[in-house]
Amino acid sequence: MNELNLVFEKVGDIRSTYPYLCVYDDEDRINPFMEIAVTDEKQLQYTIYAGTRNIPLTAEEWNYIQQRAQAFLPKVLADEDS
Repeated sequence: MNELNLVFEKVGDIRSTYPYLCVYDDEDRINPFMEIAVTDEKQLQYTIYAGTRNIPLTAEEWNYIQQRAQAFLPKVLADEDS
């Protein structure tokens, strides 16, 4: 897998203060393997879901996920202020 095989979906949920990102791998676009959320304290929180198969990630992919999360945080907080 490389970063081009990662799919990010922004999800809004009435039970969450902020929208969050679901992260999928290209092989399974139905069940995300990770959620990136913003806590009420305005911090990033990563949840990795237990699944039926392993999702191997390279260091480059982890860095890409982190970059996407870091870019997502200020956008979500700016939307709150609007």
